[in-house]
Amino acid sequence: MSWAKRSATNIFPLSENKNDLKMALNEWLYEGDMYDLEEPIETCELCGYQDIRYQFKIINKNNSNEMLVGSECINKFQISATDNEGNILDTEESARKVNRDRRYLIEEARKKRLIITLVKLQQKDKDFDIESFVTYEQDREAFTPNQLSLLLWRFGKYRIEYRPTDFKVIMKRNREKDQLIDMDDWKIEKLWKSLSSNQKQWVYENTNYEQ
Repeated sequence: MSWAKRSATNIFPLSENKNDLKMALNEWLYEGDMYDLEEPIETCELCGYQDIRYQFKIINKNNSNEMLVGSECINKFQISATDNEGNILDTEESARKVNRDRRYLIEEARKKRLIITLVKLQQKDKDFDIESFVTYEQDREAFTPNQLSLLLWRFGKYRIEYRPTDFKVIMKRNREKDQLIDMDDWKIEKLWKSLSSNQKQWVYENTNYEQ
């Protein structure tokens, strides 16, 4: 069964129009309710795609029926979204809202994993001052090169598993850039997966580091 036929089979029973897929889809709206399941364990109720982690609730404006779907389905089927005042957005604005909301869920999940990792470190390393690191990350949304280098060393020492991309490096001030310039290559190597593409390019251009 094609995705269009499967979607029609799923949406017609909940829609007023039960013959035309496009018209049935026009009955539905995304109003901003979204959920992070933390694991890809659900199935899109519209197209049947499995392994959905981020669910978005769409509501039928005619009968108030609801479906939990993936963000890709909202964009693919051009389901309209509403703004904070309830106004219906056009196709382009709707896609921007859905994509923005999905990025928000992903970013919040990253922050949560980061905090959990720091808590695990604190439980094993009694000298670790978690409050100062959490406060700094929340204020600047990243760590200085030296801060992150210290964290990664502690993770290794206490065998704490972590996801490098959860940790961001800030390089806005000269002193932060100087930390990388003065840093040993093996330390930069540890930081590498946490750097953005622009930051990696800066390292290539301003240090002697060679990957």
